[in-house]
Amino acid sequence: MLITDSDAQTHQPTAFQPLPSSYLQRSRIVAIPACNEADHIVPCLVALARQDGLLPHKVIVWINNTQDDTRHQVRSLQDTLPFEVESVCVSYSPDQAHAGRARHDAMVHAAHYAPSDALLFTTDADAEVAPDWMTQTLGAFIRYNVAAVFGRALLLPSEFKKIPLHLHKDDEKEQAYAALLEHIKALLAPTPYDPWPRHSERSGASIAVTREAWQQVGGIPPEPLSEDRAFYAALHEAGLPVRHAPEVKVYVSARLVGRARGGMADTISRRIVQQDDYLDDALEPVSRCMLRLRKKKKYSDRNDISLKSSDSSTRVNRADLHLHHRRAQRVIDFLLQKDACKFFMSPQNEGNPAGKSHHVPHEPAATDTDDRPE
Repeated sequence: MLITDSDAQTHQPTAFQPLPSSYLQRSRIVAIPACNEADHIVPCLVALARQDGLLPHKVIVWINNTQDDTRHQVRSLQDTLPFEVESVCVSYSPDQAHAGRARHDAMVHAAHYAPSDALLFTTDADAEVAPDWMTQTLGAFIRYNVAAVFGRALLLPSEFKKIPLHLHKDDEKEQAYAALLEHIKALLAPTPYDPWPRHSERSGASIAVTREAWQQVGGIPPEPLSEDRAFYAALHEAGLPVRHAPEVKVYVSARLVGRARGGMADTISRRIVQQDDYLDDALEPVSRCMLRLRKKKKYSDRNDISLKSSDSSTRVNRADLHLHHRRAQRVIDFLLQKDACKFFMSPQNEGNPAGKSHHVPHEPAATDTDDRPE
């Protein structure tokens, strides 16, 4: 689901302070897949042109399987924009006509003509990047010396009324819980390149990556669904540092008829008819999250220890969300105490996971079978 800046995970962005860095001299190329986007592509390009300070050097609009006048709209702006614009028209066979293939190919095209040290960006044709989108993205590269930066996709204020109010409220609660889980992960398994505050989104509406890292993982996977999440997984598997920067923001439309079957638009449409009983699969119970982090530390030679399951017993029931939320907050309150994280993650405490003699609250004692919110 999409959220606005008033959601429970909103952070005050860190003011960007220009620093001398080779990142500022790198070529900045934006690749935008577009399918029948005549209504959105002009605001998309205008938002890129209105960046405060840093601008793209080149924007590639990858127009695929389109029957409207998207290309005409792009050409009508070409002479007025402060960067080079290239529009490429392609037609895919039905089995390849999806956003993953289009984004993959758009990035391949962008990289092919780019210097070896270029920064490659991608966003959506129905998105309007924030005025400081590029500056804040470069700021994240400079501060944390990462291979990629993922920003946040928020709902355009003008699109808010397209979605029923009860879904906005549900989404705020869901995002608040996601923020609590992310805070727990940041406390138990801190990384210098992705510290708290951070978010957990991996949206194609806001990705920036060095050309070197993009090439190392073979580009964005041409998956028919969730190619953005698959790209993050490839970066993670390769051990490349990624920053989830809450100050990097893009505003997108509230589609009810999507370009990808099973995508965000389908999710919104389904939830309008009947809300899902369970939260997104990525939002696990607190106990499962903590157990996974502990086992990941124990088996640190492996990239990931997955304990997730599609079984409902390991998912968060929406009706119980308030209990999971309260539990997560109690865990954070405990972990913020001095040395609490060190104690919980210490191997010698494995035989005493509850740590009751140390007055640890029940939540950190959770085992892989204790996922109840009560």
